Amino acid sequence: MEKYINGIKKDAVEGFYGKGSTIKIHNVTFTQKSKSAVIEAVIVLGDVITESQMNEKMATALISDAMTYFFPELSTHLVIRWDV
Repeated sequence: MEKYINGIKKDAVEGFYGKGSTIKIHNVTFTQKSKSAVIEAVIVLGDVITESQMNEKMATALISDAMTYFFPELSTHLVIRWDV
């Protein structure tokens, strides 16, 4: 999933969060009962950090897009953290 987000969607990640930024998937926990996945992601910001970059919308959209591609039958719950 990281290769999809930071490779294929690299322009979107860097366009929104700044040059050199990446989204790392720290942990994925699958549940059988509710057919869902809890994804813990870390947004690693690049060179220049501004207040406008501290927004989870792009990461949420990209991770949801990736989950639809890799695991279409699962619902997704996200936990997002920040790093520099």
